[in-house]
Parts: sequence; structure tokens; C-alpha cells
Amino acid sequence: MRCITNLERINYPKELVHNLTELYTFKGKDFYYEDVLKQYMNQIIKNTIEKDVIAAAKILNLDVNDNRLKLIVKKNSEPKTKHEKIVRNLKIIFEKIQEQGTDLNLTSNEFVQLGDKLFKDVVRFDYVSDIVTIKENLLEEKKKVSRRAIVDDEIKDYVNAKLRMHVEATQVITNFYIDLLNLKCFNLSNEFMSLLITYCLLFMERFNVFKYVSFFEYYLKNISEFKKLEQEASFGWENGYAKTAALNTEIIKCMLDGYQKVEKMVSDLEFDKKIRKVDNVESVIMKLGDTFSREDIKNKVPTLSDSTINRALVKLRNEGKIRPDGTGRSAKWIRLVPDEMFTSNTMQLNIFNFIKNEGDN
Repeated sequence: MRCITNLERINYPKELVHNLTELYTFKGKDFYYEDVLKQYMNQIIKNTIEKDVIAAAKILNLDVNDNRLKLIVKKNSEPKTKHEKIVRNLKIIFEKIQEQGTDLNLTSNEFVQLGDKLFKDVVRFDYVSDIVTIKENLLEEKKKVSRRAIVDDEIKDYVNAKLRMHVEATQVITNFYIDLLNLKCFNLSNEFMSLLITYCLLFMERFNVFKYVSFFEYYLKNISEFKKLEQEASFGWENGYAKTAALNTEIIKCMLDGYQKVEKMVSDLEFDKKIRKVDNVESVIMKLGDTFSREDIKNKVPTLSDSTINRALVKLRNEGKIRPDGTGRSAKWIRLVPDEMFTSNTMQLNIFNFIKNEGDN
């Protein structure tokens, strides 16, 4: 019995409810993340695609060395072998998912087109066909029947679970994944195709965390755990007693870990902005002469807040570059070092460096 037709067995213990609450809290901030990081989104997504391709190629056990893999992924080097063509095809697929992931069609035809794109110029991809015996009156006839019909039924039940049963999205996707693994409907790489479709479903459900972090890199790093959980979930599948809870927990954990990284990106960017504002104050002070006041700084840059000016003054005082002359808001400040020693040499933590370093991994 397929998992997708037996969703009433799912229960929601406290830990799952807690994890889902945290996940959907992050998901609700997707527009905020994209707005804060909009200046860097193209580079972030480019890095994510590259990581997804490299990890997916290793999951597929493609015979492509690391140097060639990086050349094809990062430099668009022309593929020379069949396996290198699959690497190129993976990049095209991940680019499309990042660009149009929320608009993908949930159809059996879309699934076979996805496989066609993956194995383009290499081998023919299609659904498996079974030979069945059909009896009409006293005659028996053997026919080929494609498993596409089974996938059509699976998709209908998926939509029904989402719209009518109102089952939480990650639960439905996890059960759909286990069904695809066990139905073995594809003539090539059934396991990877099931994983790729699961990734597409997460995108369709607008878990935008995978714009920022690589799902396939996480899967590769934890592949032993995933394989174990997939086997555990498949035990008892034929009888309708598949236990998908632990696998679902791991998929949720993958997204929570990803969102924590996004939070750090945003935090680092906000910190960088504060550092830049402080540096801005320093550059203003350099133009004010040997003695100046808070009011002099404010007059030069009216958009600076009092708190930013105060942070800059305290920082420069602690570095021994200025000292106060008097107290209160009317106090003057005296420069103690020449211009060439005034600008801070502190290395800034900025999102551009973070993205560049991530992309080089």
C-alpha cells in the first residue's frame, strides 16, 4: 500500500510540532531575507547551483574528476564524455529549478521531461513498463503497461492530501518520496530521480532556504544517515506500515540548519553595515581638523544617528586616536594621531567576502 494513501497514521509529537513551528517561522521570513540580501542574491544562487551540481554528480557516482567537475560547473567547459554531459545537464536543471521552481508542473509528464533533461545526449529515459496478462472472455493477451499510470495516481493522492486532508507539506512530500523509491517507476537512476523530484516539491512548496544553501550538499554529507532512514521508512511499505517519521525529521533538520545559515548571512550583513557606518564617521572626522564636536559630525552627515556617532567616538577613543576635552554633548574631541594612522585597519566582516569564500569551497 502506498504511503500517500495512508497519511492518517501520521501523528504530531511535541518535538515535531516544535520543529515545524520553528521551520515555518523561518519560512515566514523568506521575503525579509530576500529583501535584505537582494544585492547579493544572484551570486548566492550561483554558488548554491554550483554546490548542488557537484554534490549531485557525486551522489550519482559519475566518473568525472574534481578538476573537470569544477571546470564544467564554474567555467562552462565543454563536456567530453557521457558522464560530463550529465554534469552539464545537472547545471541546466538546477538553474531552471532556481529560476522557475515554484511554477513547475506536478505531472507525470513533467517528471519524465526532468529525466530526459538529466540524461540528454547520453541515454533514453522513460517509465518502466510491465508485461501484464489481460483476459477478455476466453482469450488471454499480454500487453505492456507503463508505470506512468501509477505515478499519475500518486500525484492525484498528493494533491488530495494537500488540498482536502490538509496534511502538513513536509509530511506529504516525505511520504511521496518513499513511494517513488519503492514503486521504482523509472528505467534509470530511480533513487536519484526520486530525490530530485522531492527537491522540486520542496521548491514548489516555497521552502526558499534552498536558494541560499545546497540541499544536495547536505544530503551528500549525511548520505549514510539518509540511506539508513530511507531503508527504515521502506520497511513494511508493501503492507502500508512504512515509518517515515524519522526521515521527515531529517528533512526538516536539513531546512532548519539551512535557515540558521541564512540568519547568519543576514546578521553578518547587518553587522557589516554598522561597521561601515562607523568607518564613515572616521572619514568625516579626518576632514574636521584637530578639534571637533559631535555637532560638527552631525552637520557633515545629517543621516548618521547619535548612536552610530557615539559608537565611533568610543571606538576611536579606545584605540587611542582621540580624547575628550570636556563632558556632555557639548564636549570637544581632540585628534591624537595623523591621518595615515587614523583609518581603522580592522578587517570588516562583510557579506561579499562571505559569499566569495562560500563559492570557493
